[in-house]
Parts: sequence; C-alpha cells; structure tokens
Amino acid sequence: MTVTEAPHQPVHSVAGNSASDLLAAMATASPGRHRDRLRAQAIEAWLPLARHLAHRYSGRGEPTDDLIQTATVGLIKAVDKFD
Repeated sequence: MTVTEAPHQPVHSVAGNSASDLLAAMATASPGRHRDRLRAQAIEAWLPLARHLAHRYSGRGEPTDDLIQTATVGLIKAVDKFD
C-alpha cells in the first residue's frame, strides 16, 4: 500500500491551522467536501509524528517502511474515529 501526498490546500477558517485545531474543526464540520478536506489536512499534519514513532521503533526486527506504513494506517484510523 502506498500513501500518496495530496496537494496542501489551506483552510482559512481554522484558527492557527495546527493539527489539533484541524481535528477540532473537523469534529464540528458537517459531512461534505469541507470536512473531507479538513480530514486530509489533519492526517497530513500528524504524519510527522507517525513517522517519528515508526523510526523510534526501527531496528527491532521489522523493516522501517513497514513500521511507517502501519503508523500511517493507524493515524488514518484514529482520525476517522475521532469524536
């Protein structure tokens, strides 16, 4: 499975545009294109943390690429289930 980078589209209505601000805005947004864009931006904003954690556990028997993929999938699932 390959994760492709989507072009970054800024959301001007989110204060600060931090990852946590994006999640908060996503939680209050109604379903539709705006919420989907917020979801994608929140995932992109948290990807560095997922990669950092994957690299932290590299060298313990699993390939780093597999760890990054697993961390990315876990991030996507966490964002999708965020309440």
